[in-house]
Amino acid sequence: MTPNEEIKALTQEDLNQDMVDLGVGRYRNRVESAKGREAESETKYGQRLIRGGLPAFTKAIDEMIAGWDNRNSALWQLSLRDMKPSVIGFIVIKAVLDSITLKKNMASVSHFVGSRVEDQHRCDFLVRNNEAKGEGIVLGAQKRRGGLSSQRRHIKSSMRHEASKGLMPDYEDWRRRDKLSCGLTLVELLRHVTGLIEYVYILEKAGKKPTRYVTASKATFDWIENYNDSKELFEPFWLPTADAPLPWRSIWEGGYDTAGTALPKLPFIKTSNMDFLRDNETRHVETPMEACNLIQGTPWVVNPKVLGVAQWAWGNNVEIGALPSKEDEVIPDVPNDFHDNEEVNRKWRRMAAGIYSRNASTKSKRLLTSKIIYTAEKLSASRFFYPSHCDFRGRVYNISSSLSVMGNDLCRGLLQFARSERVANDNDAKWLAVAGANAWGNDKVTLDARWHWAQKFTERALRIARDPRQDLTWTQSDKPWVFLAWCFEWAEYKTHGKVNSTLPVNLDASNNGLQILSMLTRDPYGMKATNVLPTDSPEDIYGVVAENALASLKADGSDLAKAWVSFGIDRRTCKRPVMCYSYGLTPYSNRAYINEWYDEQIHGKKREKPFSDDVRYQAIQLLATHVWNGIESVLEKPKQCMDWFQACAKLIADQNKALSWVSPTGFPVHQEYYKVHNQQVNTYISGKATCVKFREDDDTLISRRRMVNGASPNVVHSLDAAALHETVVRCNKEHGIYDFSFIHDSYGTHANKCDQLSSTLREVFVDFFSRDLLTEWRSQLQEQHPELDFPVPPEFGDAEINKIKESTYFFA
Repeated sequence: MTPNEEIKALTQEDLNQDMVDLGVGRYRNRVESAKGREAESETKYGQRLIRGGLPAFTKAIDEMIAGWDNRNSALWQLSLRDMKPSVIGFIVIKAVLDSITLKKNMASVSHFVGSRVEDQHRCDFLVRNNEAKGEGIVLGAQKRRGGLSSQRRHIKSSMRHEASKGLMPDYEDWRRRDKLSCGLTLVELLRHVTGLIEYVYILEKAGKKPTRYVTASKATFDWIENYNDSKELFEPFWLPTADAPLPWRSIWEGGYDTAGTALPKLPFIKTSNMDFLRDNETRHVETPMEACNLIQGTPWVVNPKVLGVAQWAWGNNVEIGALPSKEDEVIPDVPNDFHDNEEVNRKWRRMAAGIYSRNASTKSKRLLTSKIIYTAEKLSASRFFYPSHCDFRGRVYNISSSLSVMGNDLCRGLLQFARSERVANDNDAKWLAVAGANAWGNDKVTLDARWHWAQKFTERALRIARDPRQDLTWTQSDKPWVFLAWCFEWAEYKTHGKVNSTLPVNLDASNNGLQILSMLTRDPYGMKATNVLPTDSPEDIYGVVAENALASLKADGSDLAKAWVSFGIDRRTCKRPVMCYSYGLTPYSNRAYINEWYDEQIHGKKREKPFSDDVRYQAIQLLATHVWNGIESVLEKPKQCMDWFQACAKLIADQNKALSWVSPTGFPVHQEYYKVHNQQVNTYISGKATCVKFREDDDTLISRRRMVNGASPNVVHSLDAAALHETVVRCNKEHGIYDFSFIHDSYGTHANKCDQLSSTLREVFVDFFSRDLLTEWRSQLQEQHPELDFPVPPEFGDAEINKIKESTYFFA
């Protein structure tokens, strides 16, 4: 958008058309991009065709190979006997689909298919005959630039090198005749079995035989066209609305007003289970719908000051918080002794692979940032709303996702309430001060300390507000874009002694998942560690786990443990693992979070590495183990509760039945995870490993593992959702609060309304958790499944739920 371009307020008709047009454009761009890369198998219609055609084609390949005469087999036939029919089938369908809407002659397609099959056989041969290095060579090839030809050259040269050292036998390359014969046979079999393709004969030169071309059959063309025509309209680019969303009155009535538009209707409960939606079609879940209506009825505007700074930073490639750099990280040149020194070769490749991975991640962040700024510019002259609905646990979500209240720091900094509330004295402004301290990262001290911190920061905030491009102190905060918005508002308040406040002020829970598990079991230790019980200053469970992990590392005494102790372990190391523990953390995801934290320390904060990359995996695994043990040593009672939820879910899953319950606010939760048959086809360099998934034919086989693993996090989420529903409704009815910035376990409104919000949410949690919710949940299951004997819940601890009302830092 150019500086002189006039910005006009958008009508709902404008936005409706934009949502359709942008969605269609996005879908078509993906299709055209895939065609341009000759990768139509990656499109949605390509994936559907693969899933539909692979089972029958695999069976036909298996029968064909079984019928061959072993005495007179060509080289390519001998090779196919060593391969899995499913792998061969996948490669052939993928190779043909990658250019299915383009006409290619039979010789070209056959050679292409035969070459891909040989690539796979060559890689199989390498891995089978060189156990020490085979998989590493293939992995290295997959990460090389230059496309398939570069990858193939790398593998062939590496195999020759290994064979010359006597580490593996020589590979007999296929001749052109082998590739053509293999391709011709398999393409013809594909045509015969699936009907996906057909031959077209074109006379290109007089006196010559017509040339045979391979193209999609008419039935396939028609299917693709119909699929795309319907699919592109069902994938709109959901935007906020200029008009207030329709209030939810039933499962299908509310949210976006789609009458007279090409937009699809969305249900109140986001689920793919249409039977569940039909069963609840006329159901009115009063409190959840009322809460959702209040949240989606909150009008928003773009903060023009923050948008101006974001446009400047984005245009000048200034990397700030969630706003990434526009430039990739540069990969250093290949060392001179790269080919002669195996150690140098290995280290450089590992380093380059890390840079490739980080650049790929940055690219996705750039695309997201571009969408956020585009949407903010588009809406900058308008008041708008966020139509919302619930997931299957009852959690409320904005449907629009590019610029959203529930988005990243940049999104939240760009958004402000459309309606203002007058803040004219220090009593009204105290929560505004707390918001600034929290956004800076000074949120582990008392509320008084946060107030005083804001007072001391006032002069700096005034300078930042005058020229945030010159004084970049705000970029050092934990949430720089939210903090910048705070600086603008705080500066106005301190300058004039009053401000028409539009800044959302959020009160965050101290790990709400663990809070809920601790409250369910009345666990005094867990409730104190998560600030459910009153304390003089905020407890920090992440810090407690970090201290435990650090102590056990010191006791470990190994070289890697000493390296970690020297490097330093703090609350940030343990934050994500602890946050996710109550939502189904696994040792694998725990290790991944530790690895991400380490990456940020080394590449984000440019810290010196505490050990060589050679031992990185072992070091990450060691730290992850100590963090895991640190979590479980702190959270004994919550773990018992999680185990109990899983035990109950296992009994139901063993009966091949779904798990259902009703939340305290009447929301119907239906957990139903089916077994998914995985057909994994590793195609090495002929196409990345692709997993083709589809349900069992009868759609009735419940996945016991997924049902058990999902029980605890889904119950916890249904309870945090219920608390949010009730809090929103009570705040509106009892205190006249009408603007809400709620994100699951982060409750927000205007600064001068935060006292009422704070007291209300505590009353709601006391009312809910004074009940024996575990026994109530068990009773619901017992009533549905009288034939089962569910275990009794864990015993209560001696904590007093009513003490929540006295806890300053429960949500702060």
